Amino acid sequence: MQRRVYSSDEGWLLSYADLITNLLIFFSMLLAAAHVSRTRMQQIAKEISGIEQPASLSSIQEEIEAQIEREGLQGLIRTDLTDEGLELALNSGLVFHSGHAEVIPEQEGTLDHMLLTLVPYAEHYDFAVEGHTDSMPIVNGGAFASNWELSTGRANAVRSRLEGVGIAEGRIRVEGYADTEPLPEESLVGLSDDERLARHRRVIVRIY
Repeated sequence: MQRRVYSSDEGWLLSYADLITNLLIFFSMLLAAAHVSRTRMQQIAKEISGIEQPASLSSIQEEIEAQIEREGLQGLIRTDLTDEGLELALNSGLVFHSGHAEVIPEQEGTLDHMLLTLVPYAEHYDFAVEGHTDSMPIVNGGAFASNWELSTGRANAVRSRLEGVGIAEGRIRVEGYADTEPLPEESLVGLSDDERLARHRRVIVRIY
């Protein structure tokens, strides 16, 4: 087949085709990046530069875990860096009395002290406070009609503490899940039945 020879009047088609191709690649990259979590984007940036950014979720986790170890709070707070953000899981059994949504007075100072760690990052991140319960239904009435109200009430209590240490309310949202999002079984291996239920009863502050 004879190859077509472009005249000088058609030469612009080659540049136009290159432009369209480059634009297609550019928008494909934008679309792909839109589905990458902030956690993953920070990991990619670290792999490329070899430097951990001081305000990254990973660096925040290191700071909080160092404070947890210094103050012996391993039983109260656990951290986990996920694609959804950095999660601080509060042990509800130590923060709240059974069936209640008021922070135990003896734990207020410790909890606020930990939450203060997050204040310097409040301009760069948003916060979700998740309330979770175990699968045991609420009986004999009480302040809460069901685990839905209890989980939301506890999340609101922690939300109030976040605002109290200086994080703007517009940066925080509250989510109540009752017992609909249990922990994965592999994280509960070796625990007794009571310990398993206690792990499910948690409030999570998620930084994203």
